[in-house]
Amino acid sequence: MQLERDKLYISFHKPKSLIGFLISLRTLGKYSHCELIYNDYVYYSNPGGIRVKPFVYKDNMDIYELDENIEISIVLEEFKKLKGKGYDYLAILFSQLFEIGIEKKNKYFCSELCLFLINKGLDESLTYNLKTLKANQFSPSKLFKYLKFMELLGRKVEM
Repeated sequence: MQLERDKLYISFHKPKSLIGFLISLRTLGKYSHCELIYNDYVYYSNPGGIRVKPFVYKDNMDIYELDENIEISIVLEEFKKLKGKGYDYLAILFSQLFEIGIEKKNKYFCSELCLFLINKGLDESLTYNLKTLKANQFSPSKLFKYLKFMELLGRKVEM
């Protein structure tokens, strides 16, 4: 199955490296990375910074449609403002390892970026609980669980 055009998806990655396994072990979940997908492009943050690249499916991905109430144009506009910015090493270290909330403006780790962009794209009337959350306190697994609980995840895409 192909991803449909003009729909926003989120991809959660199961670990394939030692660092990925350590992340999922520390965060008590099965995911070590997440990213947004739109029209065959991936919008993500990793140690190389905030970037976009062509989408290539990998067998360690679980891909879900995101709620249609998320304004894709706003998500993409917000991403453009952040593209090229750095990876938030301090936030991932302090928030995920020591559980101390620290964040740098314009630097994001993967789940922090995804939650920030989803928050920006959500209708204000739907987001009180979501917008009050600190994005830098979310690991990929915690973000998955929360989006599922908030019913913002749609169907799982089978590739």
